[in-house]
Amino acid sequence: MTSTIDLLNKALKVQPAKYWCDRYYINQSTLSTAKKRGHLSPAIAGNLAIDLGEDANHWMAVAAMETEREGPMIDRLREFLMRNNS
Repeated sequence: MTSTIDLLNKALKVQPAKYWCDRYYINQSTLSTAKKRGHLSPAIAGNLAIDLGEDANHWMAVAAMETEREGPMIDRLREFLMRNNS
């Protein structure tokens, strides 16, 4: 998995969207909007990661990077995360 949408898709295979929305007290449009935008918020990504047994710190960092503009700093952070995720 390389994007938070991959994480969301994994979560949706485990439980339907309504389950996650009820669990996190969010509106169902929140997940629909995230899918359209192509990324989750760091808070949702971190909570999904916890519930799926994934590394929450990693997924919150990925979510934060997905909202940033491309550039050398993001490239450097992406490389760091890929090295440490292996």
